[in-house]
Amino acid sequence: MSQAKPKKTLTILNTRPSPMGEELQQLLTPKFISHHFPTVTNQTISLPSDIPLKKWLQDSSFAWIFVSRPTAVCFQQLLQQYGLESFSPEGGIFAIGESTKSELHSFIQDDNIKVITPTISNSESFLTLNELAEYQSFVQVKGKGGREVIADALINNGKDYFPLELYQREMVQYSSKQVGSWLECDCILATSVDIAKGIFANLSQQINSNNIPYLLDKIKWVVLSERIKQFLIDNKIKEEHIFICEESDNSSIINTINLISK
Repeated sequence: MSQAKPKKTLTILNTRPSPMGEELQQLLTPKFISHHFPTVTNQTISLPSDIPLKKWLQDSSFAWIFVSRPTAVCFQQLLQQYGLESFSPEGGIFAIGESTKSELHSFIQDDNIKVITPTISNSESFLTLNELAEYQSFVQVKGKGGREVIADALINNGKDYFPLELYQREMVQYSSKQVGSWLECDCILATSVDIAKGIFANLSQQINSNNIPYLLDKIKWVVLSERIKQFLIDNKIKEEHIFICEESDNSSIINTINLISK
C-alpha cells in the first residue's frame, strides 16, 4: 500500500512592518516557511513646536483617534518627549482594531479608561459609532497623507478636526535576488494599499512587468479590506486568489492562512 503524499508546507511572504511583522514572523515559522520583507517603513517626522498637546489632553470635549498600531507606538514616543509616562486624557479614546487597542493599553495606566473600538476594523465602521456624538473635537493620530475618510466625515458633521501626523511611510527597495524569491511563495500578505504598492513597485523594478501577472497567477493573497482587494484586482490579480481577513491582529491573519493551507 502506497503512503499518502506529504502535504506541502506553505511559503509565506510576510510584508508586515515593525513591530507586528517580527511578531507575526515568530508565530508563522513553527508551521510555515515565512520570509519577512517589509515593503514600507514608518519614519518619524518632526512636529511644529506649537502643538498644544497637554491642552488637548486636559479638555474633556476632545477625543483621540488611533487608526493603527504604528500610530499608538509613535504617540507613546511623543508623550515621552513631553515628559508624560502614561496616556490619561480627560476626553475619549477610539482605536481601529484590537491590536491598536492593545498597544494603547500598554501605556494607559488607569484601568478606568476605556478604549472604544468599532465592530469591524475600518474607518467606515468607526464612523458609525454612537459614542462619536459625545465629543466636539477630535485629534486623529496618523501617518502623513493617507485616506481622508474620517476627516471629511467629522468636518461635514460640524466637528473640530485636528490631524496629528507623527510619521511618513517610505518604500523599502530590495535586490533582484531578494524579489525573485518572492515568486516562490504560495501566499503574500498585504495589510495596506501602501504595502501592496511597495510589493508591485519592487516587482516592476526587478522583474519584467509583462511577466508579473503570469508569475503571480498561482499565488494567494491575504489582505485586510475590500479596498486592498480592489487594488489587487486593478493590478490583474484574480479575485479568487484574494482572501480578506476582517481583523488586523496577527492571530486572525494566521487563521486565514490556515484556511488557505487546507
